[in-house]
Amino acid sequence: MKALKLLAVAALAAGCQAGMAGNPQASALNVELGVSYLEQGRAELARDKLIRATRQDPRSGNAHRMLALAYESLGNNPAAERHYRQAVRVAPRDIEALNSLGVFLCRRAGQAREGLAFLRRAAGEASPMRRAAVYANSGVCEFTSDAASAAKWFRRALELDPGQTAARALLEQLETQN
Repeated sequence: MKALKLLAVAALAAGCQAGMAGNPQASALNVELGVSYLEQGRAELARDKLIRATRQDPRSGNAHRMLALAYESLGNNPAAERHYRQAVRVAPRDIEALNSLGVFLCRRAGQAREGLAFLRRAAGEASPMRRAAVYANSGVCEFTSDAASAAKWFRRALELDPGQTAARALLEQLETQN
């Protein structure tokens, strides 16, 4: 009898695990919880909720992107990069996924060129206002390596959105340096 109970519990547990995948609603709730934990500075708890979200819906680019952010805040850059790239794989036209991967790569030594390629893809998918922010990110990416190109990105961002204060401040900084 005891063996039968153990078998039933094991079967139920296996069914629960199998039922975890393919649950977009539960995934969305765990993403929401994970983001909330990130905002509170509780990155480990956020990571755990976001891992669960990616298991519940492996095709959720948002879950992978938020998990990457959690890993990045924990200093685990290899895992962060893996999930940023997975976000782009599952949602190749998602502006936020492309922009996030681009910004992440721009901050990594030797990966700025690839980062800019993702930012260009994001700009191609974005509305004009969102494109302005992507252009500003592109300028930041090139800020230390190519001042002339960075200035062009900042000007393009300001043409689309004159309220881009960061782009304006960085452009002014570049202009005073020259």
